[in-house]
Amino acid sequence: MVISTAAHLEVSTEHGALTRRLAGLQSRVDAQLRASNEKVLALEGEVLRLRTQLVLARTCVLWGLNAMVLTRPLQQRRTKPEGTLPSLAEASGVICQTGCVGHAHPWLDADGQCRRTGVACNQVT
Repeated sequence: MVISTAAHLEVSTEHGALTRRLAGLQSRVDAQLRASNEKVLALEGEVLRLRTQLVLARTCVLWGLNAMVLTRPLQQRRTKPEGTLPSLAEASGVICQTGCVGHAHPWLDADGQCRRTGVACNQVT
């Protein structure tokens, strides 16, 4: 069975058209997949930021810290650290609560002095 030249040309033309359509389809699917991946990454970043804010809020509530720290978004805190971060006294209080009160006073000397700061411990319960 011999295929005529006209039939061969028609099949070849149709194959070329189908191949071009397939290439266009693959290109569109690839673009949609990239856009979807970018959106997923953006949403994952937002979830991470929201989880961070939740942890910070819960920590502030549980440790009795200044809640004003949470009123500004995290990115603003990075750009303007003055006045938005907890004071040194608040940070020291958290360290004392975590390291001493929460873990059986490992920094407390027998005479009531804090080995970390060298002053009398005010966290003794």
